[in-house]
Amino acid sequence: MQFNLVTKFEGKIKFVNDFNEYRILPGLLREMNELEEAVLVSDAGMPLISDPGYKLVRNGLDMGWEINVVPGPTAESAALAMSGLPTDKYLFLGFLPKKSGKRTEMLKNVKAMSETMNFTVVIYESPVRLEKILPEIVDIFGADTPTCLALDITKISEKTFRGNLDKIIEDLSGKKIKGEATLIFSLVSK
Repeated sequence: MQFNLVTKFEGKIKFVNDFNEYRILPGLLREMNELEEAVLVSDAGMPLISDPGYKLVRNGLDMGWEINVVPGPTAESAALAMSGLPTDKYLFLGFLPKKSGKRTEMLKNVKAMSETMNFTVVIYESPVRLEKILPEIVDIFGADTPTCLALDITKISEKTFRGNLDKIIEDLSGKKIKGEATLIFSLVSK
């Protein structure tokens, strides 16, 4: 087994986020097209999974680039694995829409899908919005829906709540929630 230890980074670092991607992407593509290789990394989790980068990869493929992936951790798969909920079929929604009407419409569509197929739902959410979103989910899927809420997976502050939606809401009541939140609930009929 061979290990290469990089003690000094000599490349260029470019930051891409949802706010600057449209502006810097054309120049970044031209610059990267001149390189022998480049690396896309994320500050947390797996690149492109609820992170920018899709347009970079899509355009790179169109330009004939070879794309390779070194799998990294994602809150989605880690939370799903430790949730205790069914993992054979799941629907990853990422972050829900910010506007209540669009969010409700999306969740109602998921509910309609669940009437013909069993699956578990995985959602990323801001701890600040959990208080607003959990009651909306209860209204659509019911208070007894089996749920897991994982906060700050793989960090010292990691915390997991399990139970039905009502229990999760009760457990969070009066608590200041911080960190990255992954909400998982099962739409698998018994």
